[in-house]
Amino acid sequence: MFRILSLVLALGVAAPVASQQQPVSTLLQAAETGNPDAQFQLAERYDAGAGIPQNFAAAALWFQAAAEQGNSKAQNRLGKYLRAGLGLERNDALAAQWLARAAEDGDPQHLVDLAQMYEQGIGVPQDYTRTAALYSQASDKGLASAAVSLGVLYQNGTGVAQDFAKARALYLAPAQAGDARAQNNLGLLYTRGNGVAQDYELAAEWFSKAAQNGLATAMTNLGVMYENGFGVEQNDEKAADLYRRRGQNKAQNLEALLEATGFIPDPRLIPPDYTKAALNVLQTGARQGDPVAQFLLAYLLATGPDAHANYPTTAHWFEGAAKAGLPLAMANLGLLYYQGLGVPQDFVTGYMWLTLAAAGNPDTLAGLRDALSQKMTPDQINQAQNIAAARWQKKYP
Repeated sequence: MFRILSLVLALGVAAPVASQQQPVSTLLQAAETGNPDAQFQLAERYDAGAGIPQNFAAAALWFQAAAEQGNSKAQNRLGKYLRAGLGLERNDALAAQWLARAAEDGDPQHLVDLAQMYEQGIGVPQDYTRTAALYSQASDKGLASAAVSLGVLYQNGTGVAQDFAKARALYLAPAQAGDARAQNNLGLLYTRGNGVAQDYELAAEWFSKAAQNGLATAMTNLGVMYENGFGVEQNDEKAADLYRRRGQNKAQNLEALLEATGFIPDPRLIPPDYTKAALNVLQTGARQGDPVAQFLLAYLLATGPDAHANYPTTAHWFEGAAKAGLPLAMANLGLLYYQGLGVPQDFVTGYMWLTLAAAGNPDTLAGLRDALSQKMTPDQINQAQNIAAARWQKKYP
């Protein structure tokens, strides 16, 4: 027997992961009897893709079932799904209705979600006065993001009388706690002398804090300060670096994300051995159908000196291991499809494989799946999840 075959059990397959949460089958039984808590929990499991493939259509179904029974959290989540068009057809008016029903419970985040609909005029007529009232309620309940959003309205005089002192007061605590928007907006107040004495040094300090927290707008504002020597020593090089960082931050470039990710090894296996002898051993095992050998061979080919020329073969062996149920093989195969390396570029197929991979290894792979989904349309995501669900049902009926 080929010696690597014994590692198959150690590597595992993409079966439902063990967890302290209730098994999906238990939740499903309770949900089908009409238990709204079970319906909501089941919807969250489908939304997260933990132990089962992420499936927004299934999540929307159970969020709606719980929402219709008065579960305010489910009402809020259903409203967001309808707003985004994930799992079901986008419907802004219906989204606003569900978000309004959820906000009746007074939860500060539910109030903010509804306020944003009124602020942007999505599904409801644009109404800044109503927006300010909702942000104010949420802010009074201690939600920092609501205080910052209300501060913006006071700073701009939108829906409320312009009041720079009130805006500063609303920004201060969130800014001190690390909120980047509040930090940047405080910087603007000090730059312009709105409601405070003009103070470029203090403005630059707040812009710097917000830039360190990753806010692209603050990077531009701090760059302007360095370019002109406002509150800091004039430095064109620092200004240029900040403008460059803002561009990278704003672009969220898919290629950069994929390059930073690379291919994913399995830390439980022996370190890669690129010698010809090792490759020969792995090729023998891979041809005999050993999924671990297929995974290791594909990984060596993908990361070796002739990686580009080997991508078609890499894809072949990752696919063999992926079909055998190895989550990291699924993830690496998905990355090949996202980049069009050895296979036609296909975001839907790539996301499908990452969805299945994350179902078996959510702690490691769910973040990558979700990051790459940002580059896809709702229709592409829904299509990929439908394919993943069909594959999962066939393997685990």
